Amino acid sequence: MGYFTGFFFYVAAPLSLASPCIIEGEIFLRAQIAEFIVKGRDKMSDLRIDPPGLVNPLLSLGWCQWVGAAIFFFGWVHQFRCHSILGSFRENKGADEYIIPYGDWFTSHAPISLLKYPNSLFRFLAMLVIYVGILVASGGYDITVWLLLIFVATNLSFAAADTHRWYKQKFEDYPRTRRAIIPFIY
Repeated sequence: MGYFTGFFFYVAAPLSLASPCIIEGEIFLRAQIAEFIVKGRDKMSDLRIDPPGLVNPLLSLGWCQWVGAAIFFFGWVHQFRCHSILGSFRENKGADEYIIPYGDWFTSHAPISLLKYPNSLFRFLAMLVIYVGILVASGGYDITVWLLLIFVATNLSFAAADTHRWYKQKFEDYPRTRRAIIPFIY
């Protein structure tokens, strides 16, 4: 069920975010097809890329978009690092025992030092940071982005709770005071 939910989400989320542009895209595509039919391939105008025209939209971004992009990038980098660390365990395919990850947020020297043991927190927290970045970049006015964030937070909370429960059962020395996804809270 989890895989089906994830598959549905990663198909529906981009479509939901792109929905305001669908009509504009359809109009553009119809115009291009009509031009192709009327003029033919040989008489169609060449594609021209205007580098200053590509930079101008970036210059018109507001502080919400820049701060949101920085938050998004911060979450993405940490999610990438955590997945890289966890993915490196695949290199040791003969190991029957679970290996405790170290590095980035998996160390006791991490910014969240209470969470040095392996659990889903690092990946899940990074994912939440990514979606908070998207929310900030949207200015907080788009209900679709709010719904995406709520879905991600809810879904990851259930997954984190299951994983946290597993770690408590698997590791005898796992601190009982640790939380599943948000330090000091949950």
